[in-house]
Amino acid sequence: MLIVGCGFIGARLARHTLSRGLETLVLTRSEPGATTRSDLAGAEVIVADAADPAIIRSKIEGGTHVVYAAGGLMPAESEHNPALDAALTFPPLMNVLEALRPTRGTALTYISSGGTVYGQPRRLPCDERHPTIPVSSYGKVKLTAENLCKYAAIRGLPVRILRCANVYGEGQPADRAQGVVAVFVDHLLRKAPIVLFGDGEVVRDYVYVGDVANVVVSLMGAPPEPQILNVGAGRGHTLNELIALIEQISGRRLDVERKPARSFDVSAIVLDISRLRALVGFEPTPLETGVSRILEAHAGGGALNPVRGPSHARVTGLA
Repeated sequence: MLIVGCGFIGARLARHTLSRGLETLVLTRSEPGATTRSDLAGAEVIVADAADPAIIRSKIEGGTHVVYAAGGLMPAESEHNPALDAALTFPPLMNVLEALRPTRGTALTYISSGGTVYGQPRRLPCDERHPTIPVSSYGKVKLTAENLCKYAAIRGLPVRILRCANVYGEGQPADRAQGVVAVFVDHLLRKAPIVLFGDGEVVRDYVYVGDVANVVVSLMGAPPEPQILNVGAGRGHTLNELIALIEQISGRRLDVERKPARSFDVSAIVLDISRLRALVGFEPTPLETGVSRILEAHAGGGALNPVRGPSHARVTGLA
């Protein structure tokens, strides 16, 4: 498997494929940190630009499965500079698609955003047939990338598009304008206030990063259709509910600073995962279990006392 992108999802996927004994290559624009490098022991890590045709061609052989997990800007950054987001996103993807065109026995999985491409839902949960009318620049860029992949499919490339909900889990960076679970936990541990846009009643579908990695590998042996699959938990939580859950598990209170709602935020999104369940028997990790794992990971580094008991148990010793 060739994984393009070594961010949060790409790095976790690489760890998963290595644990399954798959030959794993990772292509990343920037040098991974020491921890990521250590986690990827056994993988071939190539630090290069995916927009370089020679690099891509040299790493693709018949039978290679390519997972495109690279992106451009974060959602808020994309809103402020959509042209830069497009410039960072499209050339590398188009180069990969072009390099794959003459290759036989190679398939592509594209990691898209189920949280943004549907726009303001006309119905919940959103299935894959729901109209795609994104309201954010980030969602529009992702949908355009999907269409590029679909065009490559018309020309004969086996393509799978995974529309992922809000992905979260251990190791997610908390210093970016994306990944609300990571940001909330980070601020909890630093006793810093979180910024909440709007009244906290926006609804999101949160999917554990380990589930996404498992889905990608499980689908490698699945039929090529359907081409588009939602990957989520199939259940929505408001931001207020997420805050309450983190407080319940941790035993700490979050300090909340409220600001006006943002125009590009979707009010509610929950993904229908019926297709995925029927195809690979997918059962998502409950949000309380995933949040507990994040807190346990911090506990391992000395930031918290370990979680004991069931997944919804409180973490003591935080005051």
